[in-house]
Amino acid sequence: MTRGRPVKRRSRGNNEGSIYVANRNGIKYWVCQITLPDGKQSKPKYSRSFDAAQEVLLRMRAEIAQGVMPSDMTFKEWGEHWLASRRGLTAKTVSQYKRNLAKASRFFGDKSLAKLQMYDIEGMNNSLLDDGKSSTTVRQVHNNVGTCLKAAYKRGFIAKDICSLVDAPKAMKRKPIILSRGQWAQLIKASRNSARELIVEFALKTGMRINEALEITWPRIDTEAGTVTVGESKTEAGSGRTIPMDSVLMHRLKTLRAEQAEIEHRLIVKQTELNQERKKKGLKPLPKVDWNPTALTFCTSAGNKQSYINLQQRVLTPLLKELRLPHLTWHHLRHNAGSYLLSENVPITAVSKILGHANPAITMGIYAHELREDLEQVREAMAKFA
Repeated sequence: MTRGRPVKRRSRGNNEGSIYVANRNGIKYWVCQITLPDGKQSKPKYSRSFDAAQEVLLRMRAEIAQGVMPSDMTFKEWGEHWLASRRGLTAKTVSQYKRNLAKASRFFGDKSLAKLQMYDIEGMNNSLLDDGKSSTTVRQVHNNVGTCLKAAYKRGFIAKDICSLVDAPKAMKRKPIILSRGQWAQLIKASRNSARELIVEFALKTGMRINEALEITWPRIDTEAGTVTVGESKTEAGSGRTIPMDSVLMHRLKTLRAEQAEIEHRLIVKQTELNQERKKKGLKPLPKVDWNPTALTFCTSAGNKQSYINLQQRVLTPLLKELRLPHLTWHHLRHNAGSYLLSENVPITAVSKILGHANPAITMGIYAHELREDLEQVREAMAKFA
């Protein structure tokens, strides 16, 4: 079909659009177009009557008033608009949505939102799994895309809530990687080569979540009592819990504090010298540089908060490769801490408190595989008296 020459045009004011008549293969159509927020003209919408065209135009104007681009809006365009319009999300949640919507856009970002089908979602899930993404990661992408598309469905931009009709990959439970006593000792010994690697021993011996550890400040470490108190945690039970530390770890922390104090002292001396030179030249003194203003225990050389991803790539992974140990994440270290305490016959109630679980039942659920092994040992011991 080819568009004929317009016969009649009914223009409106700026951004109100226009309706005109056109012939396509000898058939008369009423056509409406509108200027989009980006200054471009929308694609023409064809109707068989003026009233129908006017209804389409009114809907397009209403969508633009809401900040939505109605003309064959792509999934990527909708995702960006939807996320920008969300309120009350944390920076971490926004970052997660951006990352996962970008992954989805690799598969159908340029496809018209209204033309998305169930097979698009299924194809995305299968392709991500084929790329080696874990089922947990793919499930998160699926759920984030689903939330985005559900909003489009509620606004009438798509005919079906297609993501809800597609099953997300089931999370596969992986057997936890537990270090042997010898491997545990190897890793701790290797982590004592530098101050930066102290975080590895700290994580293993306290069982903290990595974000909890990276937010520990010096006032939270009681050198007299040999304890550290967690600040905010992802769970209410985890916040404010106190964890004991052994004398070796405490000694390393005291050494680290002394090294940081020396850095602060050198900066103060250097700044004093610079300001004295500026004073001689009649210049204003430089503002005070406050290194590590929040008193973080594990900070960068610039005094800022560490990135756990950076520490994984530059500290933990290289250590493990050097020792030829299995690949571990910071969460694996936390799991190993709990496993080690249980193997040392520390009561499960105490382990639960150390790890910041809401109750011992959660701890039992996580470490069920090890508790089952203990039960087998009990059963074997009892059998000797049969």
